[in-house]
Amino acid sequence: MPPKLDAHLEGRILKAAQQLWHTRGEHGLTLRAIAREAGTSTPTVYKRFRNKEAILFALSESFRDRLNETLFGAASIEEVFARYVQYAEENPQEYQLLWRSWMSVLGSDRPRPGYLWFISQLAHRFGGSPEDYAQAFYAFFLLAHGTASLLTVPGAELAHNDVRRNFLSISGVLVKNIQILRA
Repeated sequence: MPPKLDAHLEGRILKAAQQLWHTRGEHGLTLRAIAREAGTSTPTVYKRFRNKEAILFALSESFRDRLNETLFGAASIEEVFARYVQYAEENPQEYQLLWRSWMSVLGSDRPRPGYLWFISQLAHRFGGSPEDYAQAFYAFFLLAHGTASLLTVPGAELAHNDVRRNFLSISGVLVKNIQILRA
């Protein structure tokens, strides 16, 4: 009788990798540690994922989907900004992996659901076509990423509060004056 395939194995491997990434970062994420945490063997992990980069890619896709779900549920563009930096602050390790994966997407032809969703939201609210807001997207993205990066660094709560407050204020002013960012 052939061996029975474990239908949940890939999910267990990714869950183990996510836990290791969250607690130990990249240095603690080895295929051997993932196998041990998932209750399987290293060769079995290799059968599902070619290498560590393949696991990191799958993790980043999972984190991106979770972030997008959080953002897409926002009631307003302004709420998107608050949710974005909150996600980064609450998930600093995951945010770092997301940023690494975004660097391979920016400037490529790969799908960018967050980008498309955001420019569509701007067009819906302010008129015009979504493409009119490409520059606005990058202005908000770069501002949000800078803020999120600062908030992922452990430090004084007062400094974090100041960074967060200023980001939300500045992004609100930019939304009110969106015409300066519209192509």
